[in-house]
Amino acid sequence: MKITFLVPPPIDGKIPERVAGCAYLLYYVPNIFLLSAAAVLEKAGYEAKYIETTIKKWDQKQFRAFLREDLSDIYSFYSVNLSQETDMQALKDIREIRGDIPVVFFGPAPSDRPAEFVADKNSYVVRGEPEYTMLELAKALDATLNIKGIKSVSFRENEEIIHNANREPIEDIDVLPFPARHLLEERDVYYNPKLGVRPFTAVCTSRGCSYRCIYCVPSSLSFSRELEYKHHFNKKPPVRKRSPENIIEEFKLLKSQGYKAVNVQDDQFVWGEERTIKICEGIRDLGIVWGCSARSDHLTEPIVKAMADAHCKFIDLGVESFNQEILDYVKKDIDVKKNEEAIALVRKYGINAKINIMFGASPLETPETIKKNMEEVKRLKVDQVMYNIANPFPGTDFYKIAKENKLFVYGDYKPVNVAKEANIAYPHLGKEALEKAVRRANFKFFLTPRFIVKNIRRLGSLDSLKAMFRKLF
Repeated sequence: MKITFLVPPPIDGKIPERVAGCAYLLYYVPNIFLLSAAAVLEKAGYEAKYIETTIKKWDQKQFRAFLREDLSDIYSFYSVNLSQETDMQALKDIREIRGDIPVVFFGPAPSDRPAEFVADKNSYVVRGEPEYTMLELAKALDATLNIKGIKSVSFRENEEIIHNANREPIEDIDVLPFPARHLLEERDVYYNPKLGVRPFTAVCTSRGCSYRCIYCVPSSLSFSRELEYKHHFNKKPPVRKRSPENIIEEFKLLKSQGYKAVNVQDDQFVWGEERTIKICEGIRDLGIVWGCSARSDHLTEPIVKAMADAHCKFIDLGVESFNQEILDYVKKDIDVKKNEEAIALVRKYGINAKINIMFGASPLETPETIKKNMEEVKRLKVDQVMYNIANPFPGTDFYKIAKENKLFVYGDYKPVNVAKEANIAYPHLGKEALEKAVRRANFKFFLTPRFIVKNIRRLGSLDSLKAMFRKLF
């Protein structure tokens, strides 16, 4: 049986980013969550293929031409909120050209709203963590077996949508095979400008985050897992961590395959000093540059020093705001001073401090708090900042707050480019005010001589920098 994972051409020209899963594409990151499911299928003897039409620059006509010639037995889509309309259009194309071939959706959007994806009797949803559920479903479809007993599958039967019982999260993620990166057809297109070298890939060393931020859309895999778990247990699932030995083994494999740069795709990479230092010591001599996300309150001087020695080039810090009342409202569970200390510590060891600032996640946001954020970014000499407007994603506590308080400007969640467009408004801070604020903040930071000079050197040319600006503005 041949299973083909598809990324179809976007219907509106805007490419959804499917790994983080909450924005439109700035640069290509390999979807290791999809490739992990593919690796499990391959290990069981199935033939897997991955076609990312956006990299191939296919339009709708070319995609349909592919479907007419292709002989796959199952098609699968890793769907996020921003890709739902595109993926459902692709399902219509498949039905028109390939008939009743099974189509499987997985990812955060189908995990949250499976009924919207189970469009007919031969479309299925794999909820939550996909690896073992996808394998069991493939076996059942291959042998035309009953799928009612397969946990975390949703399907349609006699016009009724069936949601099978949920599957517990995978306890030992060390047992999973490494992602099937060999399925990537054009390896060199993947890139992270914060690392600046190719070949580049991503690695996941843990799954989940134990914190409770109301707005949070974690990495798309963790979000799928959280949504599935919350639907059944009304709480977040426990964090699962790979062993340092297993992580080091994967990095050594990547080194042998010629990879030079890695983004650690975890929601939160730093889980304790001993584990983190052990990982860093194990990969230090490989010469691979890498970056990650970490909470400020998890960073200690020995950890940051070990990360710098192991060629860590950037750390993403979810600062969100330099206003303590706003941080408390969004349940960040962190002190503003700790964020400031972490930025200084990271910069002390020559690692780029990249921070995220979110406007409008709280009714406490005002023009004055927005201005203060911009002033603090300048004062702290942050290496890079990403300003966004908070968008309440389905499945988050912020979404419930926005619905209850009628904050949505379109009546409900709408996929928007959060670097440019607001989906919410407050009586004292409307849609246009939020959009103007984020535009002004990004211009003020990205057009400073310090940033431009530093990043021309990193990106290699003024043209590359201009391309980045076009995507942001």
